Amino acid sequence: MKDVLDMGDYGVYVWSCYGLVLAVLVLNVWLGKRSLAEQVLSARRRLKIADSINSESSSPS
Repeated sequence: MKDVLDMGDYGVYVWSCYGLVLAVLVLNVWLGKRSLAEQVLSARRRLKIADSINSESSSPS
């Protein structure tokens, strides 16, 4: 098992590359979800503002 993990003295390089790739993938998913949540929140705010403007303009004075 130690031979598999050492990978012929390249284990540190190989496993650090695997770790870096995993970190980048996790970061990519996390930032994507966060960005989507911010965009949804922004769209909901814009819709709420638009609805309030439309209801004010359609009500008789």
